[in-house]
Amino acid sequence: MKTESAIIIAVAMCTFLAFYFSFLSFTTTEDSLKKQLVLLSVYSLLSGIIVFSCLIIYLAIKKIFVKNSTKRNSSLRASKAKNKLILVF
Repeated sequence: MKTESAIIIAVAMCTFLAFYFSFLSFTTTEDSLKKQLVLLSVYSLLSGIIVFSCLIIYLAIKKIFVKNSTKRNSSLRASKAKNKLILVF
C-alpha cells in the first residue's frame, strides 16, 4: 500500500504544479516568461498523467498476479489433500 500512496502523492504534486504554473503565466507580463511557464505547466500535467497511468497498470498487474497465485495455491492444496487421502488408505 505504500507504493500506491507515494504514487498518489506524486500525481497530486504534479497536478498542483501544473495549476500553479498556469496561474503564474496569467500574472506575468513578459511573453517569453509566459511561454516558459505554460510549457512547465503542460510538462507537469503530462508527467502527472503518465505517473497515474503507471499506477493503473501496476494495480492491474498486481491484481492479475494475486488471482493467479490464489488459483495455483488452491489447486496445490487440493492435490495435497488428494495425496494425503491416497496415503491414508
